[in-house]
Amino acid sequence: MEEFGIDCHGYKLQASLHKPVGQESQYAVIMCHGFRGSKDGGGRAVAVANAISGMGISVIRFNFTPLQGLSKQIEEIRAVVQYCRSHMGKQIILLGRSMGGSAAIAYTAAFQNIAGLCLWATPWNLEETFQLALGEGYERLKIGDSISLNDEYGIVTLTPEFVQEFSTYHLLDCMGAIQPIPVFILHGDRDAIVPVCQAEALYQACGHPKEMKVFSGGDHHLSQHSLEAAQAIASWLKQNFIR
Repeated sequence: MEEFGIDCHGYKLQASLHKPVGQESQYAVIMCHGFRGSKDGGGRAVAVANAISGMGISVIRFNFTPLQGLSKQIEEIRAVVQYCRSHMGKQIILLGRSMGGSAAIAYTAAFQNIAGLCLWATPWNLEETFQLALGEGYERLKIGDSISLNDEYGIVTLTPEFVQEFSTYHLLDCMGAIQPIPVFILHGDRDAIVPVCQAEALYQACGHPKEMKVFSGGDHHLSQHSLEAAQAIASWLKQNFIR
C-alpha cells in the first residue's frame, strides 16, 4: 500500500493506493467516505480495499477536506478521478459511502465518465438524513447558527453553509440522468440515519444494469455485516468488470 497526496487546487488530498500483485485490470476503484468519516473507515474501508485489490483491481482511498459541502466534495472527487486517469490510465468505478455516495452520484451525473457506481448506505435526501443525524442542531443550522458536534471523532464546529447546498442538488434526478452503467446499492434495513426507503428510491431512479442488496438488521455502518458487504461488492465487481 502506498501513501501519497493528490493535488486539488493548491492543496493535497491524503490518499492511499492499493496496487494488486500480478496482473492488473483496466479498472480502479475510488472510495469516497461519509460525513465525519475517513479514508480508513475504522478499518472497514481498508479491508474492503484489500479484498478488491486481491481481485486485480487497483483501489484509491482518500480523505475529503473535513466538514465541507457537496460542491467541494464533487470537486475533490474530480481531482482524484483525473489523477487516476493521468497517472494510472484506468477506467474508474466509484464506491461511495453515505454522503460520499451522494457526492459520487452528483459527480457521475455531471461528468458521465464513470464505468460503475457502488453506493453504500447512501442518501438522496440529505435534508432528511441530517435532520435524523443532528436533531435540533439541524434546525439551528437552517436558521443561520453554527453548532458544535461532540462525537467519537472529537469536537468540531459545523457552520450553516454546510446545509445550505442541500436544496440545490436533486440527487434522484441526478441518478436518473446517469448514462447506463452498472450500479450496486448496499443498505441496512435498520439504518437510523438513512432510512432504507431512500435506497429503494435510488434503485428505482437509476437505469440498468442495477443490483441492490439489503442487509437484514444492518445499521448505517453495516457494522455487523462488513465482511458480507465486502463479499457482495467483490461479487458485483467480478460479475461486471472482471473478464
